[in-house]
Amino acid sequence: MRAWTIAALCVALLGAGCTATMEGYADPAALTMKSPVAKATSLDIPVRFFDEELPGRWQHHGMGIINDQETFQKLWKMYASEVTALPPAVDFENFAVLFVYDPAHYNLVNIRGLNVWQGIANPIVERTDWKLAIGGDPMMRKINEQKGKPVPEAKVNVALLPILRNSSKHPGVTALLVESNPEDEGASLVIPVPEAP
Repeated sequence: MRAWTIAALCVALLGAGCTATMEGYADPAALTMKSPVAKATSLDIPVRFFDEELPGRWQHHGMGIINDQETFQKLWKMYASEVTALPPAVDFENFAVLFVYDPAHYNLVNIRGLNVWQGIANPIVERTDWKLAIGGDPMMRKINEQKGKPVPEAKVNVALLPILRNSSKHPGVTALLVESNPEDEGASLVIPVPEAP
């Protein structure tokens, strides 16, 4: 998996507002937007989507972006294989989809708000603390496999939220903060949000 550091992103975006420090990010006065979230949703998605279908450059430790309709359709097909539901409409010309899940355990995840600092988005995430094994009890899975019984696919609960892309038409999100390091701002990891595909 590949993520960029804040310093590398600043060089890449050349003046897209990266001159402030992560210390400045922590200052509420530095926020350009702080808002609750109305359109977030949570779904149980097979883990293999993140391992096999989503490029590593778009994710880091349970957080990232879905950048195009084709990838979003792959996610939805995996979700909807056991339910009958039409995918929500996403305008990928103007939006990307932010996702968050717990990569270590099965926990319910919800995006409660979004802080944006000079184009860098930091979601406010709420999750349960169940510490349940992803895919259920490993011993029961092994027993069922040995008995030839069906074993459910390992899934995680994923929160999804459309985020406005930065463009010449309107200001928006230029990057997603996926790992904060207040002591060394250059070591904080971000994933850049590209232009529309």
